[in-house]
Amino acid sequence: MAGKIEITTRMGCRINCRFCPQKLALSRYYQDDPKRETVMSFEDFKAYLAKIPKDVDILFSGMCEPWLNEACTDMVEYAVNDGRNVDLYTTLVGMHMADYERVRKLKIHIFVLHVADRDGNAVIPVTDEYLEVLDAVAEGHKSGELPITTVSVHGPFHPKIEKIMEKIKDVPVLTEIYDRAGNLKDEEGVTISVEKDKTGPLVCAKCHGDKLDDNYLLPDGSVNVCPMDWGLECILGNLKTDSYEEIQECRQKQEFRRKMGTKNEPVLCRRCHESQSRSAYRFAQLKQSIRKAARKLLKRK
Repeated sequence: MAGKIEITTRMGCRINCRFCPQKLALSRYYQDDPKRETVMSFEDFKAYLAKIPKDVDILFSGMCEPWLNEACTDMVEYAVNDGRNVDLYTTLVGMHMADYERVRKLKIHIFVLHVADRDGNAVIPVTDEYLEVLDAVAEGHKSGELPITTVSVHGPFHPKIEKIMEKIKDVPVLTEIYDRAGNLKDEEGVTISVEKDKTGPLVCAKCHGDKLDDNYLLPDGSVNVCPMDWGLECILGNLKTDSYEEIQECRQKQEFRRKMGTKNEPVLCRRCHESQSRSAYRFAQLKQSIRKAARKLLKRK
């Protein structure tokens, strides 16, 4: 089956970065039920994981810094020990040295580190503890114990972290801020890359065409269609009541996919930087297949 599911360990990120549409996500999450679960419990996480096939990647990222949930380290350890392919996307806020000492011993597939910037776009408190953990993470990368895949920073490095970042200058750096498929507005006070509405049949570069297999798991078990769906426009189901297979085959996903295939019916993908025309995607796939076939022929020779 494959695919990915991104874990939102709690709703409401107190970091509240300027490029993150927190208000939108929270208003939509609680609009029908103000008492919906805010924090994912460790027991619920284990129950959700038991329903997710082993070949589905588990990403700790979601709509909030993962370590703002005190059970995050337990969850990461449990998922890795369960034989899962685990990715981490973190600002380190909420992570203590004791947490990092446990995490650094684990086999992590992808580790994306979001760091503080001089302009305050990422509202990360640069405390003594943050600097201590960040330095340990940099040393862990240097030693090869827990390599960092990518650094994300939205402005020049914060002056207090510049020396630490010198230790990991070999790591690729991402700086661009996207508008989260139109969910991030200009009034957030930060320069963003805005996508124009797209027409024609679309596919998603992240979701293997139109499989829509990169989903978000919310604290109460709800699963929404993709990481750009901050307005919770398309809820596919709930792992407390539905199987993973039922969620992947649900009517909501079929309807979303149908809209993607039309000329201009409204759908989130029309304003998302990850989407592209179906014809361009198929052409790129064809070129990739030809390259693979050519490499195989050369090896035989």
